Amino acid sequence: MLSSTIHRVLAGGGLWAGLVVGGCYPLDAADSGSELYIPPGALAGAYEPAPTPGELAAALGQPEVLLMGVGNDLGTDGGTALAWGLDHPPPLHYLYLVGLPGRGGWPGWNPHGTFVDLQAAAALQRGVVPVFTLYAMAVEGEGRPEVLTDAAYMRAWWDGFELAVTRLAHFGRPAMLHVEPDFWGFMQKYGGGPPDAIPALVGSTYGHCADYPDTLAGMGACIVHRVHTATPQVRVGLHASTWADPDPVAVAEFMLACGAGDGDVLFVETLDRDAGCFEARGEGCTRDDGPWYWEAAGQGATGFDTHLDTMWALHDTTGLPLSWWQMPMGVPSTEPGGTPGHYRDNRVAYVFEHPEAFVEAGGVAVMFGPGWPGQTDLTTDGGQFERLWETYRVAPEDLPRP
Repeated sequence: MLSSTIHRVLAGGGLWAGLVVGGCYPLDAADSGSELYIPPGALAGAYEPAPTPGELAAALGQPEVLLMGVGNDLGTDGGTALAWGLDHPPPLHYLYLVGLPGRGGWPGWNPHGTFVDLQAAAALQRGVVPVFTLYAMAVEGEGRPEVLTDAAYMRAWWDGFELAVTRLAHFGRPAMLHVEPDFWGFMQKYGGGPPDAIPALVGSTYGHCADYPDTLAGMGACIVHRVHTATPQVRVGLHASTWADPDPVAVAEFMLACGAGDGDVLFVETLDRDAGCFEARGEGCTRDDGPWYWEAAGQGATGFDTHLDTMWALHDTTGLPLSWWQMPMGVPSTEPGGTPGHYRDNRVAYVFEHPEAFVEAGGVAVMFGPGWPGQTDLTTDGGQFERLWETYRVAPEDLPRP
């Protein structure tokens, strides 16, 4: 069964508007980009690999512990991130970069793509590492390999990617770039072959990778190469979707063939909506698989143990640190379901109760946030995240040293 993340786009192919509005400033807002000032960072120098979770955390300027984060938490008016209301924001904060230039996407949310600058500066002010999720392959619907050979579409995609790289290079400090959740999984399911046999406009379209082949494999390799060359302080990763194949080793091998192994991290997820939303069949939560509220112990198709075994297979096969992303924020309950903003889930509680399990699976970070309207967030979780985070940050889980 496909991950619930396939529902990030509407049936008609358009991006979920709430995600766009929730991740940007209104198009008619005053331009603060012209007044933005980020103090110059140190010269980045050449890219240096950080192959283990501990080394990656250090490369991000953080202690060598399992890092926590929150995100996708801007108000509908594009205001201040909810994370900044915490007494001690966790060290990672993620936001989406949705859509394509000239088509209502993130490059036009603020002049010249300075949405990245504004949000990176807000994180920097609080000692937090900004994480940006580039989500632009779904503009005309997901699971469509044909867009990879659409010249206009791919020119726009590469233009948006290059703008993100340029703005992060201007930021000049540690950050993370998460490239295209779901997309790689859809290509594994529907691409019709291995990555080096799936056509994609790369070297013929994007000048910075003129020597790269016009294939999906060339695309992934180009993405990593460009980030490491232009923004060596930024750590980049593709996204592995375990719904693409029941064998996690097959997923990992596909990702390696896409060039993920030359990246710094592999992004993964559990569920992008509260379990209770699916139990209650809330808006946008009408799947027929499940159960979604995982057992806290013991093997089984729905248990945390099975999930972590699957994640370990990804880590062991790729050799990459794992970063969980968009983990739902619901509060545990013995009663199934719930109501909008108050659906039950137990993932926040489980992570903070068992951080060692995520480290043992190869983790470097866990980031929490809603992936659909009406989910539990920092304003509706009764203080659960802040309470558990405040306890954890005093005695965090160490990452293994090489």
